[in-house]
Amino acid sequence: MATMNYKCPNCDGPLKFNPDKQKFTCEYCLSEFAPEAVQEMNAKKEQRESYDEREVKRAEREKQQAKEKGEEADDYPVYYTCPSCGAEVVTTATTAATTCFYCYNPVVLGGRLSDEFKPDRVIPFELSKEKAQERFLAMCGKKWFLPKGFAGKEQFEKLNGVYFPYWFADEQKAAHLTATGKKIRTWRSGNKEYTETRIFHVVRGGNVIINNVFERALKSESRDMLQSVHPYDMKAAKPFAMSYLSGFQAEKRDLEKKDVEPVIEQKMHEYAEQVLKNTAEGYDVLETESFNERTDLSAYTYNLLPVWMVTYKYKDEIIPFAINGQTGKAYGQLPVAAGKLALASVIIALLVFVLGTLGGMLFL
Repeated sequence: MATMNYKCPNCDGPLKFNPDKQKFTCEYCLSEFAPEAVQEMNAKKEQRESYDEREVKRAEREKQQAKEKGEEADDYPVYYTCPSCGAEVVTTATTAATTCFYCYNPVVLGGRLSDEFKPDRVIPFELSKEKAQERFLAMCGKKWFLPKGFAGKEQFEKLNGVYFPYWFADEQKAAHLTATGKKIRTWRSGNKEYTETRIFHVVRGGNVIINNVFERALKSESRDMLQSVHPYDMKAAKPFAMSYLSGFQAEKRDLEKKDVEPVIEQKMHEYAEQVLKNTAEGYDVLETESFNERTDLSAYTYNLLPVWMVTYKYKDEIIPFAINGQTGKAYGQLPVAAGKLALASVIIALLVFVLGTLGGMLFL
């Protein structure tokens, strides 16, 4: 698979997508370009470099060798050449965009996102690295027991913008619900309490439209973290163009529609039932007797969504932290410095002891 980068037509410097300006910028001559202009300038290049038969065959051969050795194919390293400096770029099987370790120029692995692996939509980063750092600081600001240096400048430099793959589904269903509704009234008369329960047979039905039910398209141990930075405003999604990846990291999917479909369909089922139940108002209790549905229309799309990521190693534990690259919603488990916590416990214990002693002396 071919590597490619996006260069400024004025000075040949690397172009990177600027979240604040929503334009591609050159840090050398300060030129700015609209996304449409960059896509037009590089359309032929993307098409040409998406296919490199020699590289594809080599990658397939290395993958097969990994399988024969009993290694996980997705974890097997794949080697590419940086188009800017000629250095060797090492990636995993799912990496679609990265940065050259030697010249720090952005590198897009075009073939990773071509043909059936080409995403339908992408939400470009709207939150810059500086603003993501502010969110990170705000998260850490009121935490007294963080390890020393956790919220320092060195930590900010590790913040990486990554596009993660997701499957999204929209469906229209014909649904029918029967339920038992109860209205409960309680009152007292004298020393006695009375309860009146009125029972109703509830029937609801109609067309239910459910949009943007999602599931990650990447095998990852960080499932909860990647799901918890949602929601995204999918109205801001753009038709996919590889140029949006320039300056960021990106992962291609390794979970297919068939892999996530059972989970998404179960969510759809629960949402549709809840939509019909929400139309039955005024009941204290509503118990489903039966629920039937038929899917009339269904559409799945493959999307790349922006996330700012940082990891922190504390006592041999790798702690990940994520920030939604569009909204700034943050998720992560912050580490606790045992020494600070122990010191605080001692101080509190001493204060309690002193206050207890002083309080006891007042009664002497």
